[in-house]
Amino acid sequence: MSDTIAVAFSNQKGGVGKSTLTVLVASYLYYEMGVKVAIMDCDSPQHSLMGERNRELKDLDEFPHIQAMATAQLAKCGLQPYPVFECPLETSLATLRKYIKGDNDTQILFLDLPGTMNNFNVLQVVSNCDYVFCPMAASKYDIESTLGYCQFIHGHIMTSGYGNLKNVKILWNKIDARERRDLYGEYDEFMESIGLEAMKTTLPASVRFKRGLSVNPKNKVFRSTLFPPDPSLIKGSCIDELAKEILAITGIRHG
Repeated sequence: MSDTIAVAFSNQKGGVGKSTLTVLVASYLYYEMGVKVAIMDCDSPQHSLMGERNRELKDLDEFPHIQAMATAQLAKCGLQPYPVFECPLETSLATLRKYIKGDNDTQILFLDLPGTMNNFNVLQVVSNCDYVFCPMAASKYDIESTLGYCQFIHGHIMTSGYGNLKNVKILWNKIDARERRDLYGEYDEFMESIGLEAMKTTLPASVRFKRGLSVNPKNKVFRSTLFPPDPSLIKGSCIDELAKEILAITGIRHG
């Protein structure tokens, strides 16, 4: 059996950044910190992360500047791209268990899941993850939806001892720097009062989170399954801080 830890950025609400954070954190951990990762795309039927990897591989074949980036990346870290594979949601639990029991060197298996709680397969997979991080934007609807989701996971799954879930944490995402910081502190206190906890890292609202691998040689890459975020774009994104906090929570060593 491997020592793989299963991690998911999960929320019942769409558009909160689950898939984006999965790619950004996986790529930073792998290419910059040497953590062995893989992504299991269970988000049927679109399988957007598998589609993203396939598009990037196609662009790699067609564009010389991306080929040059890949050559430089390989020389720097000596790593081939980490695995990304799709799995139908209906068979995701069996695939997850098989992967965990298999012979592999993956330290973190990231699962990309649909944004819903009204699916038994999603709840089964969530309960068999080791850690779940729930991105939450600072709007009334997002907060209410996310807190309800996390309360259900915490109260009906984690504390009941069903499955493998060790911890569920809320991640403040898409934070506007102009908003009051004390407001988030008040929300954090409320969450603690109902048994939930927010991560120390908060992520800003920034257009860079939408910046993928480009066919334009002048554009720097932020989100990619083949490359880490460009160093000039990492500053102020807090992705590096988030990756390190996740390692601290999970107890995984890197390097």
